[in-house]
Amino acid sequence: MISIVRNLMIGVTLVCWLMSLYKLRDLARAPHYRPLRALCLALVGVTVSLTIQPFMPALDRAIGVLDLGRALANCLTLVSATAAQAFLLHMTGNDERVRRQMRRRTVALTVCVAAIAVLFALTPAGADLDDPRVVSGRYYGEPFDAPFLFVYLGHLGWSVTQVAVLAGRYAREAGRPLLRAGLRMIMAGAAWGLLYVVAKLAAIAAGALWPDSGLISDAVVVFTFTVSILLILIGSTLPSWGPLLRLDRVWGRARAVADHHRLRPLQVAVHRVLPEIALLPEPRGLAGLVAVLRDPYLRRVRATVEILDGYATLRPWMSAAVLTAARDAGRRAGLTGDRLAATVEATVLAAALDARAAGAPPTGDHDELPDLPAGPADGSGEEAAGQVAWLIAVARAHRQVTRQRARASSPEGIAGRDVTEERNVEEQHGVR
Repeated sequence: MISIVRNLMIGVTLVCWLMSLYKLRDLARAPHYRPLRALCLALVGVTVSLTIQPFMPALDRAIGVLDLGRALANCLTLVSATAAQAFLLHMTGNDERVRRQMRRRTVALTVCVAAIAVLFALTPAGADLDDPRVVSGRYYGEPFDAPFLFVYLGHLGWSVTQVAVLAGRYAREAGRPLLRAGLRMIMAGAAWGLLYVVAKLAAIAAGALWPDSGLISDAVVVFTFTVSILLILIGSTLPSWGPLLRLDRVWGRARAVADHHRLRPLQVAVHRVLPEIALLPEPRGLAGLVAVLRDPYLRRVRATVEILDGYATLRPWMSAAVLTAARDAGRRAGLTGDRLAATVEATVLAAALDARAAGAPPTGDHDELPDLPAGPADGSGEEAAGQVAWLIAVARAHRQVTRQRARASSPEGIAGRDVTEERNVEEQHGVR
């Protein structure tokens, strides 16, 4: 187990060197691009930190100071974490607010590195360089609890939390799928970084209580640290090398398949009442799955167009009174924003489908309705993607509305509604 973890760490170190050199090549072409400079500093810092760790015994003996390699690796990790924050901040802007935030983070980093240096100089070494434990390397796998380590862990915990927050905030705004996926991987890596801090503190406590647990706890610490670095490394560089492997196309096709799957229930509900809107016969079973996988973009467009045709055909059966009642009911249920709007629209659409299926005449107040669907109506670019996203939200709400209407029309739902109405009448007349 321990050898596997160590080999994994060596592999990640080699990958870090490759990615660092790859991004340094990009930096040579655009030396003034601040986000890229910060990213390169983060990659180089963590790469050198990882590289030092297997050679800490040799480094300490060469310089003649025990644990200097450990302290240096910790400081480089903090520099890398701060540079990762700079990368994420500069990706969102380069105004005075961003520069002010970076100045505060740089000051905090400087103070922590200075504190580590002072505490390292004032703390007596845990052993001599010629101690058999040091010479054999066993010392570096034993529990280590020098005071400067807690400064390192405290600042690292705060830093990876900031990285997770900034990556999450930017991921919600990112337009490119690979960039959004990379930012979410950075979030996951930061979460593993927090787990590393917790594991390190737990290893210190375990080492004080059970000295023989050092090797196992060290393996856990190395594993969490390595996974954190690997996720952040992949996430931060994915937008660069992903298109070379055509991952953006793979992502796009997977997204189209998922969109079609989410739109499909609403498409089927409209087909059931309005079979004439189907552009082509819908293949079923294995043939249907193959058709979707062969051209998911066409299937997504077809589902969108047919649902919109259903909206247009059902317009005379849509009721403004139903919309008002659904909005009031949604607000009473605590719904707000897009979720309320999607639920209201799904309710109006479900009522129109039921009315058309029952052969009811058109409503008299459909002219009072706003334009539906409420999402973007432009058929190009980001507007088309926004319209698909909106119809997916309506489809999700339509499933919930349909289930609620089915429960309300069941014998149990009718009985419960009768009891509720009877109680309301009693309360209105003062009956106890």
